Amino acid sequence: MTDKSRVAAAGALLLAGYAWFLLRHNTFCVGGSDSSGYINTAQRMMSGRLVGRPRSLDRLAFSDAFTPIFIPLGFALGPKPGTMAPFYPCGFPGHMALAAALFGWARGPYLVSPICALGSLWLFYLLARALGLARSWAAVGTAIFAAWPIFLFQAIQPMSDIVATFWSLTAVLTALKARGNRTWALATGAAFGLAVLVRPTSILLAVPLAAALPLSAPALALFVLGGTPFAAAFAAYNLHCYGGLFLTGYQKGTLSADLALHFFFPRFRHYSLWLARTLTPIVPLAWIAAACDRRVARRERLLLLSWRAAFFFFYCFYQPYDSFIFLRFLLPAVPALLIGSLLAVRDLVSAIPRRSLAVGVAALVGVGILLEERAWTQRLGILDIAQGEAVYPRSCALAERVIPPEGIVLSMQVSGSLEHYTRLSYARWDWIEPDRWSFMLTRTVPYGRRWFALLYPFEVEQLARHTPGRWREIGRVGQVELLELEP
Repeated sequence: MTDKSRVAAAGALLLAGYAWFLLRHNTFCVGGSDSSGYINTAQRMMSGRLVGRPRSLDRLAFSDAFTPIFIPLGFALGPKPGTMAPFYPCGFPGHMALAAALFGWARGPYLVSPICALGSLWLFYLLARALGLARSWAAVGTAIFAAWPIFLFQAIQPMSDIVATFWSLTAVLTALKARGNRTWALATGAAFGLAVLVRPTSILLAVPLAAALPLSAPALALFVLGGTPFAAAFAAYNLHCYGGLFLTGYQKGTLSADLALHFFFPRFRHYSLWLARTLTPIVPLAWIAAACDRRVARRERLLLLSWRAAFFFFYCFYQPYDSFIFLRFLLPAVPALLIGSLLAVRDLVSAIPRRSLAVGVAALVGVGILLEERAWTQRLGILDIAQGEAVYPRSCALAERVIPPEGIVLSMQVSGSLEHYTRLSYARWDWIEPDRWSFMLTRTVPYGRRWFALLYPFEVEQLARHTPGRWREIGRVGQVELLELEP
């Protein structure tokens, strides 16, 4: 067996072990806004009813003016009165629909993230090699990427971040290959188009791709040709769901409420702190050093610096959140951070005269980063996500078991799961004001309708302000309470 064959066999074995690890901890259910919104959209995509009337609106015979009250998380107002449309882009739901067609709805949609995570690791290794790292350095970088808590967190959930990362890596790698054979630019355009379908902000990839692609008209033409079908799909989806080619579910085409200059410094501190915590300060500092590393070709430095900077600085203007989980927005550009850092560390330790000492320093750095990642994975409870998300289907099962057919469920956090797992009528308490609540009671209670609520603790406190009444607990699953409105 040749050295190359041994490396390939070892890589395949490690990927198989990582696949087992991901599946063992994978979340095979949907929960809040994102995961439920994606799978509900995928199912509507397959059934040909992306835009439609909320099921409870017509069941309860309320006018179109009440439409927002009956729209679950993951959806927005549709293009016509009385309709709702998906809040999210079509890319990730499209992947889920394809996986469901291949493996069934019970498992297929939940395999998309783990499969794309494995693909992302393989692409990361190939990209690291293409940018000049030796096999050992590329393998270390792949291990660091695989162990990063945010990568793990997204790889075991039905979320779009890993899929966006997979297509981003594909786009950059094929762009580099296009330097030797410009036909690869066609694949670059297709991968770029898919990345944008999954997450529209992936259009930021245009900046590093300009540094990666060959600077020729034929290559650019092939790139545009590869992306055109996906641009058409993007426009058609938006036109159908929102009534405009460039409108999206994100406030129907505007992010003005979520983007602002004064968000920059809080976000900059937040991202910088969490990157330094979860990857150690070595990685971001080494990435900065890579900008001055003359042993790395200028175009490669430009590629790595612009790739990471485009995503980092854009999301610094996005509204602040305290949670670490929003590092997921940066995930498609983290390969640039890691590969740039590895190149800088490689060239720094190569200056050490004694080879054994240089190898020892490099090994110490790699092991230190991996140990810190492991510590943060445990500290943040990354691998407990499946257990937490399982509360959603279990609480929905309780509601369907206890609530009679004429019952109506008030919910917000669990509304997307109620849409997916049950046939119950439900309403969003957070869209109801007390005067409307009084009217809704007069339209339902005299006709035998009974009101219930399925709530997380943070919702219970606010329920009385929106829907006053005597609510009593009749069931509980984990933190989720099932309440009934007393007569």
